Amino acid sequence: MDDIQMTKSGTHRFLRQDRLVWGDPADVAVSRELALLGKQRAFVICNASLMATGLVSRIVSRLGPQCVGIYDKCVAHSPRKDVLAASRAARMAGADIIVAIGGGSVIDTSKVVLACLWLNLETEQDMDNLRDGNFSDRLLAVGDPIRMVAVPTTLSGAEFSTIAGITNAQRGTKEVLQHPDYVPSIVVIDPAATRFTPPELFSSSGIRAVDHCVEAICSTARTPYADAVTGKALEMLSRHLVAATTDSANFDSRLECQMAAWLATSGLASGVPIGLSHVIGRVLGGAHHVPHGVTSCVMLAPVLRWNESADDGRQAIVAKLLGADPGQSAADAVASLIARLELPARLRDVGVERRDFAGIAEKALHMTSLPGCNGNPRTANSLRDIEQILELAY
Repeated sequence: MDDIQMTKSGTHRFLRQDRLVWGDPADVAVSRELALLGKQRAFVICNASLMATGLVSRIVSRLGPQCVGIYDKCVAHSPRKDVLAASRAARMAGADIIVAIGGGSVIDTSKVVLACLWLNLETEQDMDNLRDGNFSDRLLAVGDPIRMVAVPTTLSGAEFSTIAGITNAQRGTKEVLQHPDYVPSIVVIDPAATRFTPPELFSSSGIRAVDHCVEAICSTARTPYADAVTGKALEMLSRHLVAATTDSANFDSRLECQMAAWLATSGLASGVPIGLSHVIGRVLGGAHHVPHGVTSCVMLAPVLRWNESADDGRQAIVAKLLGADPGQSAADAVASLIARLELPARLRDVGVERRDFAGIAEKALHMTSLPGCNGNPRTANSLRDIEQILELAY
């Protein structure tokens, strides 16, 4: 029998994630989940601002002697030095589980802390070995590698991804690392945990979730699964993000947004490649310290405008899911939502100048050649193509 040629091919990745739980306060849920896992030595990773709230103290108090240490110095974009400092502290404490409490930077830091503990990495030179992500053989020798429980406080969705973005300060770049065991084994969703998150951080991380949806829906390698979950997520964010931002005590809307962040990230995490909003955003974060969510605020609408000439009807789907007015483009619908949230929308608003364009374009163009970064519907073939997008965003 002759071989039958398939018209399409692809791969769906399933996460090594045991449970997503919601309905109980975070401290109750974390304590219960650690008991179910049989873990006795929890090490908490968070940032200083959350440490000053009641959220972390309640979780630590509930854990009692099971909490063997805290690292509370995480900062935006997860610099390598933070990863090494946190892993050093967790190693000294003899941790058998990491509890990450915070947004994308805290969770990404915690992911790479896991790798440092698995492989006993202690220096930045050691961390260079993580870039290929191929250390499965060494993990077999570990036996039962330490994992993570995450309590997210933003809508970035880092807790549903096998990818970690950390900053190499020496190179001024964002390194994208990946391993299937980076994803937390347990995620605890508690809308009350988000009430300490500054409004701009909460809402901009919501636009990050919108970006996850849009780039999955418009990707050159989209899948029925990704269409289903990200389409539902985009609809939920359109209905609830403004209300959730306006009133931090609106836990119903905040829970809807947290669920939407889960669905939004699930599309890309299943293997759908990202587009240019994410690619350029990673450069803006690593080289210009623009917060994760804000990179989507300034890049998503311009990328959609640049992509219009290659659109195959997917942008109309995006516009409809965002509740756009008749005839309103997807880019305008995104821009309208960002304006309603009173978020920065231009590169000039976040300190990026035209003189920076050449360097950004060079790094972004290189990134499009990396695995998982080639999903944009219109191919960027030159530095000039990237600079055109940056000009639209300026």
